[in-house]
Amino acid sequence: MTMQGRNTRPLPGETVPASTVSENGRTPSAPLRVAVVGATGFVGSTVATALAAAGIHCIAVARGPQHPDIPGVVFARADLTDPGSLTAALAGADVVIHAASYTGTDPAHCAAVNVEGTENLLAAAARNGVGRVIYVSTIGVYGSGPHSGIGENEAAPVPVSALSASRLAAEHRVLAHGGCVVRPGFVHGPGDRWFVPGLIRILEALGAWIDEGRSRISIIAVHDLARLLAALAAQPSARPGDVFHACHPDPVTVRELGEALANAGRLRLPATSLTFGEATTVGARRGLTDRHLDLIGRDHWYDPTRLWTATGSTVGHGPLEHFPA
Repeated sequence: MTMQGRNTRPLPGETVPASTVSENGRTPSAPLRVAVVGATGFVGSTVATALAAAGIHCIAVARGPQHPDIPGVVFARADLTDPGSLTAALAGADVVIHAASYTGTDPAHCAAVNVEGTENLLAAAARNGVGRVIYVSTIGVYGSGPHSGIGENEAAPVPVSALSASRLAAEHRVLAHGGCVVRPGFVHGPGDRWFVPGLIRILEALGAWIDEGRSRISIIAVHDLARLLAALAAQPSARPGDVFHACHPDPVTVRELGEALANAGRLRLPATSLTFGEATTVGARRGLTDRHLDLIGRDHWYDPTRLWTATGSTVGHGPLEHFPA
């Protein structure tokens, strides 16, 4: 499948006035082309669909087989650990949305994929003249709570796992390259294998709320995250060197999340409540770590105003309207 609009670029041997060509060889009339790296993943696949829906041409870059044909999308196979494949895959792109990552616990894999792989991607982007890179990171880089309504510059990241540390290291590479970073809250929606299943497991294992489930967290539906990323990519500058939070403006309590899951038949609500100290003792006996308890027992909510404002986007629904998928 070929991408529409490619014939607006200069053909080999064609003379085009220098004033009409951008640094990436793109004429002002040429449509924007966005490469989504990690395009078959939970977030990346939704971003590719959102770009196509917005009429933005997308190069969907992934290690595995392509998705079904989507108008306006072409697929390219590449691996973050294979620099040559990345260079070929990014050919013709104007912007890169980097949504690929290793999410396991092996420190060596975290370094090889998330840090060195990001360096490979940035080098490939540079070889293709692509200066605009948007990295999809995580609020996990902030580490343990409580975080209550903080802005992007109000708390220093203190990652508590090899995974989060590698994502923060990747952020530093992207920002040094002149790209920008988006830190989503807890992402939910079709294809979520982490947040909702993890929340259910923790509540079921503990068998109790912590402090009546009053702690608040930031969530975002995957389709809202995708449209924010698509809108950010469509901006002329893509906000070089900037960091954004991406979540619904209104935080939700753990109890509200639990009740929504119970109403969907996915969780039996706890009947009792513990203090955080009590939960630490009980949780340890039931295989829960401090990180698990931190998720449901301390605030993790962040101010996303800058991103919603910068992209000119509106929310249009409450934080639980699409929860759970």
